[in-house]
Amino acid sequence: MQNRLRYAWKLVAALPLACACSGCLTSRASEVRDWTVEFRSRARVAAKPKFGVARVSQVSVRAPYEVRSLQVMRDDGSIAQDPFNRFAAAPPQLLKGPVVDALGASGVFGEVVGSTSSAAASVVAEVTVSRLALDCRKDGTRRALVELSALVLDRDRGIATRGRGDGAADAADGDYAKAFSEAFSSAMESAARQL
Repeated sequence: MQNRLRYAWKLVAALPLACACSGCLTSRASEVRDWTVEFRSRARVAAKPKFGVARVSQVSVRAPYEVRSLQVMRDDGSIAQDPFNRFAAAPPQLLKGPVVDALGASGVFGEVVGSTSSAAASVVAEVTVSRLALDCRKDGTRRALVELSALVLDRDRGIATRGRGDGAADAADGDYAKAFSEAFSSAMESAARQL
């Protein structure tokens, strides 16, 4: 009888542990969300273009921001990858279209084409993104941050002009596509004004 009581007691004691483990093993993991970045033009600059056709030859993104996972700036100054949020493609690929759109809307160029276009270009544009992060350094806040530079090269690969811009947008509502698009648009418009 005593052995049966011990056995019953062990079963009762093990039951919560078994339930907890089964819940961990069968519960669904949080889904990873993919986000995009777009250029959202406020207004086209009504000016005579400074350059003719520009070819966007490259869009580069500096480490550690070149990977798909969102990079999160934390209180302690470190940067961590968000395991549940990522960009829909690697940022250098993802930003090619928005860069062409932004430079095209700037009014600085008569036309802007991508690197695969066969159109004859009078200048080459290169954009380097030096920050593409979610700033969570202050408790309860989330802000999308974008910093970039644009370089325009003439046919001899000499620097014709350059510009730099940064942008930030509130991401507290969790819509990272909107926040990064607003921050990117602000940064590109700022850089284009200097070209």
